[in-house]
Amino acid sequence: MKTENIPFPKEYGSWGILLTSCIIGLAISEHIMRQSYLAFMGIAIIFMTKASIGTFIRRHDKNSFIFTVVYLAIGLLLLLPALLLIDVGIIMVLLIIPLATIIVYALSAYLHKERSSIVEFFAMAALTLPAAFFQLLSVNRINMAILVVWLMVFLYFSASIFRVKMLIFKNKTYRLANTIYLIIIVIFIYAAIHEHVMPWLAGIAFLPLIENLVDTFRHINKRSLKVVGVTELIKGTIFAVILILIAKNAFL
Repeated sequence: MKTENIPFPKEYGSWGILLTSCIIGLAISEHIMRQSYLAFMGIAIIFMTKASIGTFIRRHDKNSFIFTVVYLAIGLLLLLPALLLIDVGIIMVLLIIPLATIIVYALSAYLHKERSSIVEFFAMAALTLPAAFFQLLSVNRINMAILVVWLMVFLYFSASIFRVKMLIFKNKTYRLANTIYLIIIVIFIYAAIHEHVMPWLAGIAFLPLIENLVDTFRHINKRSLKVVGVTELIKGTIFAVILILIAKNAFL
């Protein structure tokens, strides 16, 4: 079989979000165990099913189905030692997001609607879940700090959905959606700080989103997807570094 026939997700932005979320989860965790590193590899391999599932649904390709099973089996095998350390009830709660994402993605692939905003929000929820998973692995309980960290990571990276579409399609609808979403993030930050579930220093991590706001009110010049992707990667890295270095001790 030729290498190019092996289904592999080439969405480098998605890879960046997934790996950054894993790093945030690991860095903020109280303890990092051997199982954590195995889980890291397992999560990455399970993500590779994205390409094979989509190809199988659209083309009914036998090889894609085989790769889906292989990726899933290897990924779960690597993830199993970590799952055995977590309470079953917590695992069931965690499974809601990835299972819902798989269902929505499979349906969208069948309808050729993979780029709809709803699908992308579900994907963001799943891609950012490791930020909570690795913390849960170290304490084996769900608490407000873990939930807030995950919401921060989810809200931050989800902001790129409307910004990218605004830059590509250049219409008022996405400008408005981008503005409304940024307002939602500001409300979340204010409420979380006001209710003392998020330290005010953690709010600094959202500063890279100022560019999203500026883009909403200025004339948008033509930009290549590569440039936009690199920009989002740099902004995501800044967000992760601030969250890890400034907020870790304040949260835990």
